[in-house]
Amino acid sequence: MSLADEHCTATPAKLDKIEVEMLASELRNWLLLDEKLEKTFRFKNFHETMAFANAVAWICHREDHHPEMEITFSRCRLAWSTHSVGGLSRNDILCAAKVDQLTNQ
Repeated sequence: MSLADEHCTATPAKLDKIEVEMLASELRNWLLLDEKLEKTFRFKNFHETMAFANAVAWICHREDHHPEMEITFSRCRLAWSTHSVGGLSRNDILCAAKVDQLTNQ
């Protein structure tokens, strides 16, 4: 089963650095910055950006787990972390894997 096939849990645990690095190695081009998993997606126009943002919102709603999200005309920056654990949980990695399935970036 791939990470993208799993679902978030209501009571996640904080991952240690080694667990984060191992799981994040299965993602495409996400950065580990200050207890966050971050990536900026770039698009040709506002329509593509908003279509992506809406698809991400659907994933977030379904998983009940939400990133920091910044949207401009041609890019969307996502930053995942689990505030209740004060860092990264498996939920963050799973959601990033689901988002990776939306694009080839």
